[in-house]
Amino acid sequence: MTEINERFLDDGIKIYEFSDEFLVVCPKCESLAKVIPGEINSKKINAKLFAPRRLVCTKCVYRKDWNGKQILTGSNVDWFFRLPLWLEISCCGSILWAYNEKHLEFLEKYVSAKLRERTKKGRNSFLSKLPHWIKRAKNRDEILKAIGKLKEKLNGKY
Repeated sequence: MTEINERFLDDGIKIYEFSDEFLVVCPKCESLAKVIPGEINSKKINAKLFAPRRLVCTKCVYRKDWNGKQILTGSNVDWFFRLPLWLEISCCGSILWAYNEKHLEFLEKYVSAKLRERTKKGRNSFLSKLPHWIKRAKNRDEILKAIGKLKEKLNGKY
């Protein structure tokens, strides 16, 4: 069971800070696949977001490359190939999802906190745009259980 944190400070993290890897469902065999960036030659956010990507299945070794000009953010699909996320589970009458392990751990820290504070930068963070059901303290236990199941899925135990 997840330990309840006393405090969480939202310092303005943006959702694109979790875009270095997407864990998705392989379109060929339905196992875990990864969407990873190719070579990035700049530190600018646009260069990072629109860098070439590669889809690689961890089981059947299916591969596909992306070199597009448009991405789709903010939903339960990866931004490039628009494949369903591996880390997705029914929770509180909705769907809880995360792009990768780092995103899942960040959500866990946020949900488990009794006190959630926000800096000025935090006003426009991705956390400020989360659905209300994730922010509600009454849903904390159910969400943390769901996060635990997603962690088990990552470790091949679910």
